[in-house]
Amino acid sequence: MLKNVSLLEKNLHGRQSWQLLGPDGRSIKAFEAFAKTLERRSVNTRRNYCRWLAEFFDYLFEAAASAPAGHDGSVSHDDLVEVIESYDEYLVLGTDAGKEIARRVNETLPSPRISSRSSETKHAAIRRFLKLSERVRAQMLEMTNKGVSAGIVDEQALFAGVGERRDIPRFQRNAMVANSMLAGVIAGGPKFIEECILPTSAPDISYDQERAFPFDRVGDVLGNLTTHRDRALYAFCAASGCRISEALQLLWQDVDTATRTVRLIDPKSRPNCRSYLALRPEERDRLVWKGRATPITLLIDPFATMFFEALALYLRYEYIPHGRHDFVFQYVKGGNQGEPYFLAAASSRNEVLKRAIRLGGVRHIEGPHSLRHMYGTYLLNYFPRPDGTYGLPLGLVQKLMGHRQAKDTAKYARHDRDLLEAELSYANLMVFGNGKVRSVHELKRQALLQRLAEVEAKLKEETVE
Repeated sequence: MLKNVSLLEKNLHGRQSWQLLGPDGRSIKAFEAFAKTLERRSVNTRRNYCRWLAEFFDYLFEAAASAPAGHDGSVSHDDLVEVIESYDEYLVLGTDAGKEIARRVNETLPSPRISSRSSETKHAAIRRFLKLSERVRAQMLEMTNKGVSAGIVDEQALFAGVGERRDIPRFQRNAMVANSMLAGVIAGGPKFIEECILPTSAPDISYDQERAFPFDRVGDVLGNLTTHRDRALYAFCAASGCRISEALQLLWQDVDTATRTVRLIDPKSRPNCRSYLALRPEERDRLVWKGRATPITLLIDPFATMFFEALALYLRYEYIPHGRHDFVFQYVKGGNQGEPYFLAAASSRNEVLKRAIRLGGVRHIEGPHSLRHMYGTYLLNYFPRPDGTYGLPLGLVQKLMGHRQAKDTAKYARHDRDLLEAELSYANLMVFGNGKVRSVHELKRQALLQRLAEVEAKLKEETVE
C-alpha cells in the first residue's frame, strides 16, 4: 500500500502504462518520462518497473518529511545520496537497519522486510530511473552552458560513474563471450561495460531445493481447487513444467486430446490469429512470451491424466462456447464469464492457488512456479528410461523446459537432494561397511572386479550373437 503517492493505470498509444500522483495530487513528470521509456518492453516489465519506482518515490517522500533541509527547503547533495543508498537496508532490514535514515523511515512507513534477492530485483528499476535522470541532467547542463536554456542545473552527477563506461577485465570479458552470443560475435570481444551504481546486499543467487513443489502432494492441492478450470490449469503446469503465462495463453488448436499432446506457441508467431484480433489493443498488449525455445512439451503422469480429465469436466460443465475467441482458459464466474482468463489479475489467481496449498497442508510453497521447479527436478533425476536408468540428459531437459541456455536449466533442475543423500549413504556403506574402513587398495580391487564383470557380460553377449 502506497502512503504518499498514488499509482494510476493509463493508456499510452494503445498500451498499458501508469502515471504517479504526488502528495499534492499532481502528476510527477519524472515518473511519466520514465514510463515512456518502457513502451517497447513487455507489459509485465512495465507493470513491475512502474510499481517498484512508485514504491521508491513513496520512500523518498517519507524520508523527505524527516530529513534536514536548507532554508529554501532543499536537501543537500550528500543527504540525498545517503537517502537513496539507505533504500536497500530499508527494504530488507527495516528497524534492524544499520543506516539511521532507513530506521527513521521505517517508523512511519513500515518496511516490507523482503529478501535481499527481491530488493536486488526492485533496484533494477531504480537504476534505470537514475541513469535516465543523469542523461536529462547532462543535457540540461549543456544547454544552460551554451545559453540555450536559463535554469539552475547541478554540475555534479548524483552518483559518480552514472552512465560512464570502464574497461572490462580479461577474465570478465572471457566469461561474457562464453555466455553471450552477441558478445561472441563482436570483433575482438566486448571492451567496455557500464559502471554499476546503487549496489545492494543481495547474495549470490543459487537454487533452493525447497522451491520445488513436493511431487507427492500435487494431487492434494489440485483436489482443494474449487473449479475444474483451475484443476486443469495447474495440472497442466505440473505435467508440462511450463510457465503460468504460457498455460494461460493456450488455444484449443494447440491441444490434441486424441494424442494427448499440447504445443506451446509464441503469440508473435501468429499475429493474425483470430483469437488475438478479437482482443482490444490494450488486452493484446498483455500477451507475453518469455522466450521459450521450443513449442514441444513432454507431459508427465500422473499429472497429464489429471489435466485431460479435468479439462473434459471443465469443457462439459464450465466452459462457455461463445465463438469470440479460442483461449482454453476463461472466466467461469462473475460478469467476465467467457473472457480470456489470462486477463485476470495475477494476485487473484495466486490467492486461489495459495488457499488450495494451505488446505492441502503444504508448507513453504506459494506460487505456480514451484511446479516448474518440480518438473525440472523430476526429469533430471527420476524420469524412467528404456535402458532401465533414470533421469534425462541436461540438454534434453533444457529443450523440454524451453530454455535457450543450459545454465538456465541447471538453476531449476539440479540433482535432487534426496537422490544425492541416497548415493552418499551407499558410498559410505561401501567404504565403511561392517564398521571397518576399507583401504584404498581394497576399493580399487572392488572397482576393478566390478568393471571386469561388466566386460565379461558383454563378451558373453557377443558370443551368443
